Amino acid sequence: MGFLHIHAQSHGTFLEVLPEELENAEVITEHAVSHVLLDLFGGTTVDEVTIHFFSASGRRGCSILIKAECDFQSFTLLPRTGEYMELAIEKSMASLLKELFGPLTIESVIVQPSVMELR
Repeated sequence: MGFLHIHAQSHGTFLEVLPEELENAEVITEHAVSHVLLDLFGGTTVDEVTIHFFSASGRRGCSILIKAECDFQSFTLLPRTGEYMELAIEKSMASLLKELFGPLTIESVIVQPSVMELR
């Protein structure tokens, strides 16, 4: 198992999720992310989804942080390189998160092997 960190920034005016329903938004996001990662890895554990809503200059948006554990050896696409995994995850997450949060940017996707996988 390795660790996966995804950070996205929404800059949409209209969001499908409301700041008043933060807990529901995090649960819905966690559920949807689990399905995407299941398709990519055959199994996963989403450890944390944190959403921070903000309003600046009359625009609303949010910051989304996702932490998960995945078995990188089970990645369903080829090649199984860290760079390709990050690109595939970024593409899949962007599509999913845009449905919930409107226009957004995936700021980073970090695939971090566990200590055991490095040996």
